Amino acid sequence: MNRASITSSPKIQLHRRSFLGVVAIGLACSGAGLLTNSVFAESGLPHTTATKAQRCFLFEQGPLVMTEDALRDANGQFSLSQLPAPEPKCKVRLTGNITPLTERMWQIALDDVERNQVKPESGVVYFGAGSRYGDRVYTRDISIAGVLGVNRFYPNEMLASLKLTREIRKELGYKVSAPHKVNEIDAPWEVIAEVEKEVMAKYKTNSYTRATDDVVWLWAADDLFTLHPELADWKWMLENGDLSFQVFYAPWFDPSVGLYRGQPLFHDITSSAYPEGMEIADCVLLKALSTNCLYYRGLLAMANACEKDGRPATEKLQWLQRAAALKAAILKEFTMPDGTLAYYKDRHGKIMPNREILGTAFAAIFGIVEGEVAKKAYDGYPVTDKGIPLFSPFIPGNSGPHNMASWPFCDTFFLWGKALADGGDYTDQNAALLGRSLGTAFAPKKAKAENEAMWDQGLGSFHEKIPLPAGLIAGSGHQLWSAAAFLNVCIRAGIVARL
Repeated sequence: MNRASITSSPKIQLHRRSFLGVVAIGLACSGAGLLTNSVFAESGLPHTTATKAQRCFLFEQGPLVMTEDALRDANGQFSLSQLPAPEPKCKVRLTGNITPLTERMWQIALDDVERNQVKPESGVVYFGAGSRYGDRVYTRDISIAGVLGVNRFYPNEMLASLKLTREIRKELGYKVSAPHKVNEIDAPWEVIAEVEKEVMAKYKTNSYTRATDDVVWLWAADDLFTLHPELADWKWMLENGDLSFQVFYAPWFDPSVGLYRGQPLFHDITSSAYPEGMEIADCVLLKALSTNCLYYRGLLAMANACEKDGRPATEKLQWLQRAAALKAAILKEFTMPDGTLAYYKDRHGKIMPNREILGTAFAAIFGIVEGEVAKKAYDGYPVTDKGIPLFSPFIPGNSGPHNMASWPFCDTFFLWGKALADGGDYTDQNAALLGRSLGTAFAPKKAKAENEAMWDQGLGSFHEKIPLPAGLIAGSGHQLWSAAAFLNVCIRAGIVARL
């Protein structure tokens, strides 16, 4: 089977052999760690049915070179002997024609994921976002890490994490800090604090206005339950999905264009991801390609849950019809004359023509664009030896890390989608770009922000971001979704061990 042909479909069925493998992975990683191998489940995350024939991972293109035991780029280098050799609790290992460096990176990735397990006094273990962020609960980080690979290897912790996000979101509701009340949205706003850090201190997460990409959790839950039917709670997913669409998502829907308002996935509002001068309301009243793609995937997830839970066929059909209408609106509203996809439409309906890495990737991964249309969406997007830019071109007037930068997890989604768009194999390149984030050369370390836990910035863990054009490694070490990205590339390459 061609790796590029496997999509994130909620319709894929599990075979008995795959089901047993899923249980094995749960025991090997979430439980006591008794097993040394595992198999794949047939799910949304792409994988191959046979070990990759060529050596994994070797890459050489310009200054970026990944060998059997070293990696170098335009800024620096490291060798296998310089890297830590952690012993993660998860005992799933790689197989086939792999290099020593690949095997070590796998161990580091699992260890990084495990370092993000937050163990509060309540005893419910959940995933934090990275060593920089302590015990904060971020739906987007948890969900994205899940679909990249954490769902597969740590299902119990992922289920607990997703359920925690739903409980906190319901408890917090539309309670916000004063600057985050958006009068243009008809919602039951309640101002409970003057500044946002007071909300974070009480609830361990932000006001909803800073989390309008919340719908991403449905993709993660659908993927988790498809991979692990022994854990699947489709009724819970449906109940929380219904509540989310009614309470949290419906007020943000604009029927005049058939799209949802809300921030682009992961881009903090009023950050460098937006033109200078945009206010909080401006950042959430826009309609983003990436977030609307996630709504499309969420609607498909709800349709799948209806089928799995034995709901009437008419109920499933209603979700599918909503998904089809949203897909049509996405193609109509975001497709540029040259076939590429725009970043967002602002609150006044003006298109922001810059291309954005995640919106382009999600459109391909979810099958919103296919065939020649998908190729055109990807055509000409820059890929550099220091990473793939978040935007093409960069947003004018802002130079921060949510603009002039590459983020390893974003690179991974982009190359996953590109493989689906053109049938290529980009796993070696993907692995080399992720390998850079272990620390070929670091940007000068900045002091931690207020209320942030101490965080590592040194050689030997997957880091948060890479400012461009310099390409020096920056941000938090042991970053959850950066480590999950390496799990993803190994799965896509078909080199995770089987029973």
